[in-house]
Formats: sequence, C-alpha cells, structure tokens
Amino acid sequence: MTTGNHNTIATTFAEFQAGMQLYTKPAERDLAEWLWGFYVNVLNKSAAALKAESGLSAEEINALFRTALDGFSEKDRADVFRAIAALRSRTARNIPLVLTAVTRRILDTLDYCRDHQTMTYICGPTGRGKTYTAEFWAEKNNHGRTHLVRCPSSCSRATLVKVIADSFGVSRTGSVADREQLLFRAVNKRHVLIIDEAGHLLNQAGSRSPIEFLRDLHDITGCGVCMIFTDVYLPEFTQGKNRDYFEQFIGRIEYPLEIPKLVRKDEIRSIVRAFVPEADKEFLDLAMSEARGRKGKLRTLFRDLTTAKGLAESKGQVMNYDHFADAVAFREEKGAWTEDY
Repeated sequence: MTTGNHNTIATTFAEFQAGMQLYTKPAERDLAEWLWGFYVNVLNKSAAALKAESGLSAEEINALFRTALDGFSEKDRADVFRAIAALRSRTARNIPLVLTAVTRRILDTLDYCRDHQTMTYICGPTGRGKTYTAEFWAEKNNHGRTHLVRCPSSCSRATLVKVIADSFGVSRTGSVADREQLLFRAVNKRHVLIIDEAGHLLNQAGSRSPIEFLRDLHDITGCGVCMIFTDVYLPEFTQGKNRDYFEQFIGRIEYPLEIPKLVRKDEIRSIVRAFVPEADKEFLDLAMSEARGRKGKLRTLFRDLTTAKGLAESKGQVMNYDHFADAVAFREEKGAWTEDY
C-alpha cells in the first residue's frame, strides 16, 4: 500500500460528500461510506482508533474520503478496499433476529422507507422488538447511509438537530440554524433516518418544533424518515392539545405500522420454536401466559428462554419444558418477598 507522512485525518463532512461523488463503482463507494459511518458513529471520530482498526494510513484514509483514491495504483486501491471489507466483516455485530409476523412487518416498513424515500412510523407497546429489529435492520444497511438516533426526553429542535448532525459527522460549530442548513446540504435520498423514542418529539408543535424539522429534512432532501415510538404516545397525535397540527403531519405518513397491543400467538410460536423446534402445547401455553401476563412481554419471554437454554447446556441436556418452567420460577422468586416472620 501507499504510505505517507500525513498522520492526521482531517477530512470534513463537506470534503467527504464531494469525494463520494468521484466514485464510479458502487461497491467502492459503499465501502467508503461504510468506513465514514464507522469512523463517526462507532469510533467517535478517533483518527488513532480508525488507523489501528483498519490498518490504513491517514494518507490512505484521507484519499479514500476526499479523492476516491485518485492516483493510487490498482493494486493499492484493491488493498485499501480489501482492508475495509475485512474490518466490516470483523466488526459486524451479527444481531440475531427471530422472524415473527411483527418483526417481518417492521422490516418491511423500514425497507419501504428506504426504497421509496418516504416518511413512516412504527408504533407499538414496549417489549415488542421495535428498537431491536430496527438495530438489526440498520446493521444490515450501510453505516454511512442509515442513521439510527435516539431522542432524549423532552427533545427540543436544537437537540434533535445536534444528534442527527453528530451521526453524520457534520461540524459542531455554528448556530442551530447553521447546522440545520448543513444538514439540508448533507442529507440526500440515499439516506434513511430512524428516529427512536420519537414520542419525545411531541412536546411542542408549530414551525420550530423538532418534528417539523424532520418533515423539512424529508421534503428538502428526499431522505427516508422512520419514527419509532411506544403506543402511549399515539393519543397525543389523535387526542392531545395539538391534535389538529399533528393530524396534518400524520397525513403525510405513507406507511404507518401500528403493532397490536396483545402479543400474537404466531409471534410466541415463532420465538419459542427458535429455541425448541418441537415445543409442545404445554410449552407454548406457558410461554403465552408469560408473554401476555407480563409488562416486559416478549422481552421477558426472550430472557426466560435464554436462561432456560443456559440451564440446559450447563447440565449437558437438550432444552425442554422443565428448563423453561425452572427459568420462569427462578425469575419470579427473585422478585418475591419472603414470608414476614
């Protein structure tokens, strides 16, 4: 590979954007965009960490981001992209996901958002896999194009602009208005923004509201936007004091997904049989009782099944109903009070 004396990664987001336009091979651009996202969102823009993780020099990285490796030999170009591909493979989290009727619909919603550059939302009770499935989808889609951000409580427009800008690597200097303008230039129809805990955006309405910024960002840039929120926030849209304002906003949502409050039987069957393919009715009935009777719903079910699997493996056995029942009993006993003597 080509090496040099340049030890600083000083590529700005504007330079990165311009550099991406120079790529003629989609596969190469894909890897360059992925590395930028990894650098910004995983390594927090640590140049030392990026050089150590990738094995690339600062000169190579800057050239990758700014000039599409213009002037590099074919062998050196191939070596750079081979190093990035190896890093991508090595750092992939490989998040496991059980495909159920609900997780498939969540994936379909995110696919639609990406493929049609539209606004969507995913709304449902806690413990139904909304965030986890979105993380799975984001892992399978490019770091540099998919941006999953979490809204803090009482999220203001300024805070939302900050967290989105940070996920792109846009400069932290300047006013909120300045950063908004930078984002309007930075984001394009190749990008998907997944806004988790989007219910925190509903604390205000009007032209300066955070949710209005999302609409502006979508309208101006053509990017896909998917908001994820729990169902407790849905009445704020339909019955709250700002319902007239939000009614206009919801009318722009092309693909709303509202997950049923009651856990579906086919969800439970899919999850249980991912652990025990031959699970019988007794096993499924206990799983149904736990999933429908607990606040944690499927989150609690997954935890109990994982505990049961570990218990079976510790005994050198194949997981069965008894292991699951023991795991449920163990969890419930931990939350119980002993008798008052």
